Amino acid sequence: MEHAALPWGLLGLSQLQLNFANKALQAHLQSCRLPPSLGLSLHGPLQQAVENCLASDMETTARLPACPGIWHFTPVMVEGKAAAVQCYVLPEAAAPSEGPASGLEHSDRFEVFLDHLPYQVWIATPHGEVTWLNKALTQYAYNHSRRLDLREGIWIDIVHPDDLASVNAGLSRALITEKPTRYRLRIKSHGGPYHWFFATLAPVKNREGQTQYWVGANIGIDGIKQAEDQFRDQIATLKHQLKRGHQELDQARAALAQLQKLDMVSKLSAGVAHDLNNLLFITGLHAGLLEKKLHEPEHREHVEVIHDTIKKAGRLASQLTGFSSRKPMELSAADPGQLVRDIEQLLRNAVGAEAEFQLHMATGLWPINVDRMFFENSLINLCINARDAVNGRGHIRVSVENALLNHGGHPGEHVMISVSDDGVGMDESVRARIFEMFFTTKPDGKGAGLGLPMVKNFMDHAKGLIEVESTRGRGSCFRLYFPRAEPSSAAKPPVQAVAEGEQQTILLIENNLDMRNAMAMVLYELGYQVATAYKPEVALRYINSGLRVDLIIATARMPGQLSAMEMHRQLKAEQVDIPLLLTTGRNCEQAADLDSSEYTVLFKPVSMPDLAQAVHDLLHRDPAATQSLHQ
Repeated sequence: MEHAALPWGLLGLSQLQLNFANKALQAHLQSCRLPPSLGLSLHGPLQQAVENCLASDMETTARLPACPGIWHFTPVMVEGKAAAVQCYVLPEAAAPSEGPASGLEHSDRFEVFLDHLPYQVWIATPHGEVTWLNKALTQYAYNHSRRLDLREGIWIDIVHPDDLASVNAGLSRALITEKPTRYRLRIKSHGGPYHWFFATLAPVKNREGQTQYWVGANIGIDGIKQAEDQFRDQIATLKHQLKRGHQELDQARAALAQLQKLDMVSKLSAGVAHDLNNLLFITGLHAGLLEKKLHEPEHREHVEVIHDTIKKAGRLASQLTGFSSRKPMELSAADPGQLVRDIEQLLRNAVGAEAEFQLHMATGLWPINVDRMFFENSLINLCINARDAVNGRGHIRVSVENALLNHGGHPGEHVMISVSDDGVGMDESVRARIFEMFFTTKPDGKGAGLGLPMVKNFMDHAKGLIEVESTRGRGSCFRLYFPRAEPSSAAKPPVQAVAEGEQQTILLIENNLDMRNAMAMVLYELGYQVATAYKPEVALRYINSGLRVDLIIATARMPGQLSAMEMHRQLKAEQVDIPLLLTTGRNCEQAADLDSSEYTVLFKPVSMPDLAQAVHDLLHRDPAATQSLHQ
């Protein structure tokens, strides 16, 4: 307004004097010989008009003698309260009629004032008919400043079609309530594109409270709208990320719960396997004692069955812990046909009686390098998945044959073991994720999503290849390719007589009384002297007190602060060199360390001849050499 042609200024409320006057108003005051900082207290008509304006919150007018023009005062409202008063001076001819207005009269005083505003302003009749646009709005929409004939409602054409409903609703609401309203809309510029505006519409009333006309104003908010859209997009993105985060958290919690269950099962099964191995160990030792006293061949055959059954039960004990155990993977050459035949009945049991199970075994199979327990668990796992795929009532086929591969990275001679079914099959999206940890399509409680990842891990360690073919509704086929291995050069040792002792003294450290008694009986029978202790601390005290010992046999895991290996290291530090033979289960947490240690280790269950041979070898060892025995 500084350079507007209309005399305009602002009055402060504290002293009711001009705080600001534009150049046009300053010139007007100078022509009337009035001071630039006009004080209304010196001019009664102006003061009265301002007081009436503040009292009614409406525009008031006043005249000054010997000064042309009419002064108009309008309150500046902030949060519903008058904060200042704006004034402008119009020529005498532009004054409104004194009588009550029945409608809108376009006078020069509005046009001059509103045309100089940089904002878009428009006026409508009490009935809502738009009759006038200021220059800013006309220039924006039509690229000229000429007056328009708005009787046909041409202004509607510049409003975005999607905003017409909200604009009409805003106008209708204002006309019904006769209260100010506000809304957003897009208005088309003369150049073509639409821009966002914030529109306000307020009634102008006379002293009797009748609406004389409506005044609307539009303020451009393109920048605000773009920022809002960006914030809305960011909020939507954050909501999506938050939702995904909640889903991942739920999945993590479910996975953690599953791992906790697996850990609990692993610990429980490890404990069961440990106790079972101990029982089998005791049974095997007693079977060995019995075999030594039997002379009839037909009786000895029964003992051989017992030994064979103990070995099978030992494998089952190892399978109790499966992949959740800490057992290290031990690869050795094996006959794949014999491996599959040994667990054929387990595979049939896994498939169930209602499904048709077929086993095809080719002849002349090449040897492969595998860990027997991991191999068995992998094949059983695949058969269980096949059973679930056919819902227990389809066809499942296991095939074993030689194969020549030309795949990149896996060329050469292989043995292929396949498990196929005619079940539900998988689509591409499911097939792409089957080796992900915890991914499963089975219902809750039916699968943990760990079986196939474990099979994949086993094949990677065996340097093999796994291929999957599946079609939705037509079944699946899993093919395991194992590289051909060189046949084992170690010939099976001939059956020899049980190695006898020569009354050497063996210190037996075992906290399990049944185990200790069984081993002591076997050692007595083999011709050894036996001393016993229930923990390494007691054994160490025996030796330090003068007990002469030729060999120590100890369980690797026992309660107490001192382990058998720590006890043995203390003795060696004191220049006491006594051989140490350790016994443990395959699924013991220390098995991986013991497997590569300097000590001779017997893995339970173990037969009497194996125990006798290990003891004999250690007692007749070369002092400069060490050896390990793994069974």
